[in-house]
Amino acid sequence: MRGKLGAAMLLLVMALHGATGAAAIAASDSPAMQTTLSGVVLGQHGDASGKPELQGAMHKACVRDSLGMDSSETIETLPALTASVERKGSRTNIATNSVSIGTDTRLFHANFIAGQWTGDVFALPVTASGVGSSLLWQASQEIPAPAQRRLFTYDGSGGVAFTWANLTAAQKTNLGSVAVHGYLRGEATGERRNGGNLRNRNAALGDGINSSPTFVKDTNTVYAGSNDGMLHAFDANTGAELFGFVPDGIDWTGLKSLSDPGYAHRYFVDGAVIVSNRVQTPDKNILVGALGRGGKGIYVLDVTNPDSFSGMDVEWRVIGADNDMGHVLGTPIIASLNNGKTGVVVANGINSNSKKAALFVYDITDGTLLAKVTTGAGSPTSNNGLSTPRGWDADGNGTLDFVYAGDLLGNVWKFNLGAVKASDWGVANNGKPLFVAKDANNNRQPITGGMSVALNPVDFSTWLFFGTGRFHDAGDRDNKGVQSMYGLIDAGAAITDGRQDLLRRKIVSLGSNSGKVVRGFEHGSDFDANKKGWYIDLLAPPGGTAEGERIVGDAAVIGQVLLTASIIPGSDPCKLAGRGFINALDAFTGASVNTAFFDVNGNGVFSDDAIDGSPIGSIDLGVGMPTTPAVIDTLLVAGGSLGAVGSIAVTNPSNTGRISWREVIGD
Repeated sequence: MRGKLGAAMLLLVMALHGATGAAAIAASDSPAMQTTLSGVVLGQHGDASGKPELQGAMHKACVRDSLGMDSSETIETLPALTASVERKGSRTNIATNSVSIGTDTRLFHANFIAGQWTGDVFALPVTASGVGSSLLWQASQEIPAPAQRRLFTYDGSGGVAFTWANLTAAQKTNLGSVAVHGYLRGEATGERRNGGNLRNRNAALGDGINSSPTFVKDTNTVYAGSNDGMLHAFDANTGAELFGFVPDGIDWTGLKSLSDPGYAHRYFVDGAVIVSNRVQTPDKNILVGALGRGGKGIYVLDVTNPDSFSGMDVEWRVIGADNDMGHVLGTPIIASLNNGKTGVVVANGINSNSKKAALFVYDITDGTLLAKVTTGAGSPTSNNGLSTPRGWDADGNGTLDFVYAGDLLGNVWKFNLGAVKASDWGVANNGKPLFVAKDANNNRQPITGGMSVALNPVDFSTWLFFGTGRFHDAGDRDNKGVQSMYGLIDAGAAITDGRQDLLRRKIVSLGSNSGKVVRGFEHGSDFDANKKGWYIDLLAPPGGTAEGERIVGDAAVIGQVLLTASIIPGSDPCKLAGRGFINALDAFTGASVNTAFFDVNGNGVFSDDAIDGSPIGSIDLGVGMPTTPAVIDTLLVAGGSLGAVGSIAVTNPSNTGRISWREVIGD
């Protein structure tokens, strides 16, 4: 996105959504290329011509500041970009088919082509030496012929095949014509390059910007949402599309605009996907998909047999009828509840009509609303919303007892779901936040990523970890407000004195090692037992410069190591800019790890990976703004805004024991 692309384009490639980490009750099994300095650059489609249809909006391109969602808007639309400035980017997390390295270990990654607004999902081999550079498959090349595609939708009463004859009158009116419907199925005959009047494409698969791939071990399937209006299911071995689903909760009038030669980007099926395993839902895999920026709500499918998926497998959905339901940006949780049911726990997200933060709990069987817990935080003049939820099984009996989540106002909420009766579920701490994140000047720090929960192995106290920052709106890119990383002790009462109750830690060194930018945290020391946690302001050493660094993805604890990805947006909105760090520190002291986590120089020896006498604690993998990392055995992998995948050898402490057994996560 070099040249006059616009600030809107920069945020399109921002990173961080989704999570990795240990989980006892995980909500799923998910744990053409060119070599770059840090990994693999995913291939892109060639120019499909069609440049005239994309002309005319260049003068707008550097005016718009956000590819995300403005707090005052329901659905963000984007200026069209000329084909001559098409660029590849990614902001989705990586999925893997294993937590260990074997003969068939692979990762799945998505990217998009801005300007052309197509996308792809790739499979890459993973070995002990890193991520391979040869594609195993490329989903855009495995889409069946339009007439052979198995596509479905919802007609108001149940699932049906996505054929013109099956559409409701309203759906037909919104799409406008049989030709547009065929275009959505992948037909190219009506495109301008073929003598028609519809927008040219170089592939039928649309851009997947915020919907990260999800791997399901039970059926060896990869799922990913796309802004072509569909959830897609791919065979994890071959990349072949097994089926697609068009939710009815998206804007079908906007869906028509995909065929318009003057198409300005819109979001459709752009949210997180989570699939139950066959223990959570016996003998079944149930998929819960969030519409994300494409609509307000979720959809639920039975994907037990993706090869034979039909309209009968469309289960239920929730679309924006509730005043508190917003654009769900966080991954839902699937978990056993204390009332004997299996539930879907959903944070309400941003831009609800009420502008408040709320938590929804549904029965996964039929979509019955079991509980809606409202925090009361937020108002029309103080737009709020709940971010990614994280669950905790406090007594270790396999049921969800507490849910933690942050909101846009910096509140950390603890929801008590421990009672047998759903009517008794509510906000813990007498309805007050567990903590309110504020900087040194008392400015609230937004929480947009997910948290991680773990037991301290020394005293078995419950700790909560997260970062602050946002990358949603027009002003976010240039915001240099100080954001932070936090580790809090949940001792059963609210932390009311803010930072005064926490131990301050620092980033103390910045340098380079083997061509990589690295940092160090202050040297490890004992934690002050009088404190209720710790915090680190994301300031560049040595002078403590505020560069706009923030954490907008999920934290994860592996062993006693806290992993986060932080991003620093670039200053030029007209370039594919930005950078960031993968951070590793001691979760329970907030200081440097005692033993180096990263093998930065790649020599297989960790004792020499130090900066100013302490183990290296942060590394820039060179992938742009990094997404949430995944750890496969002793290899850490992460994607980034440049469309690249980076990897580095690590000392994986989970190989010698895991401490987050009670964490209930949504991936």
